[in-house]
Amino acid sequence: MSRNAMIEFGIPQRLYQGSGSIKKLPEILALEKWTRVMLVCGPTLYKTGVIAPIESMIKDSGAEYIVFTHIKPNPEIGPIEEEALPAFREFAPDVIIAVGGGSTLDTAKGIVISGDSGRPILDFTIDKLAQHDRLPHKTPPMIAIPTTAGTGSEVGANAVIGDENGLKLVIRHDAIVPAYALLDPDLLAGLPFSVAAATAMDTFVQALETLTNQNANDFTRTCSLRSLELVGEAIRSFVADPSHPVYADKMSRACMWAGFSLGLAGIGQDHVITHPMGEAPFDLPHGDACGMVLPAVIEYNGLACKDLYHQAYDALTGGHTAFSDFEVQQLIDWCVALNGDLHIAKDKSFEEWGYDGKETLELMMRHPIMKIAIALNEPQGQTEYPRRTGDAEYRKIIERVAIYSKAQAEAAKARLSEI
Repeated sequence: MSRNAMIEFGIPQRLYQGSGSIKKLPEILALEKWTRVMLVCGPTLYKTGVIAPIESMIKDSGAEYIVFTHIKPNPEIGPIEEEALPAFREFAPDVIIAVGGGSTLDTAKGIVISGDSGRPILDFTIDKLAQHDRLPHKTPPMIAIPTTAGTGSEVGANAVIGDENGLKLVIRHDAIVPAYALLDPDLLAGLPFSVAAATAMDTFVQALETLTNQNANDFTRTCSLRSLELVGEAIRSFVADPSHPVYADKMSRACMWAGFSLGLAGIGQDHVITHPMGEAPFDLPHGDACGMVLPAVIEYNGLACKDLYHQAYDALTGGHTAFSDFEVQQLIDWCVALNGDLHIAKDKSFEEWGYDGKETLELMMRHPIMKIAIALNEPQGQTEYPRRTGDAEYRKIIERVAIYSKAQAEAAKARLSEI
């Protein structure tokens, strides 16, 4: 009798989640004897005073600190290597504290992985470095304090950073898992509708894709399903009012659980396709791209993982649908309705964002992440996705994305005409 394959799981960090979690910061600094801090945060958060309470805590702890705020919506190596890394090397901090959304946390991770190496950040991308490989240099610890409920970067080993041409590339390594994460839903209160919608959508898509990834195990699927339950309970109400204490807390936890799964199981075709969609000529916000692509990806995978989509549907709706009564189209319809309610991609079609089905399709297919994904997941018996997905299959999915998004845009216009 064969044994089950070994599974990998665990959370190699200390987390605090819930209202007031940021108040643990002085205790952590004192416990770890960290007295030199590099604070990384977005310029808007810093200018509007959102960071002020955290900065005061650092000051009151007696620590010396510097602040880096040159954060781009899609982090690029330029500001990191030209500004952040020289400042890091001159100041030599004990710890990096990152406060903000996924772009801020990923910027901080770029500083962490490259800081003491003397090497460029892009030496550490997934095609050059495995997650558990030993590094020949020291990496500073990081405290992550997210201000969105989206990427899950605060609990993960992943970072996405653009090269000098704007191409988004992935780093995945144990060294960039934050030592501490303070998940305080009170920090979500000021999110604009569009940002709350896009980041919450990212959480949802990560939870669904990690559920169906073939690298998933009991631990990751438990996390994914809990995330989906919380998404179903909270996503619409949270986006409508991110300051609501109950719904903000639920989305904070949904993001955390999905982040755990992402770090171990991995994602799916949706996230592969969204990489080129976040770059020129589209420049779609990541979460909006995720939502736009999702119905077509579910449609493609449906035959291969109907049972898991059934579990996901029940988790999202709080229902107990008999498997014999469930059709994958029900989950697709749920996602299409959510896209409409959250006004994903500003209710515009993929074509309205710049897709032409010709040159832009070829541009997408040439993206390094697409090429890596196809090489890893096209060969028979090697795919981590519910279905093998090669060049031809990705093209078909993208064609379906254009069709679904056009229908969504038309439905949005019809709703407006009825008002």
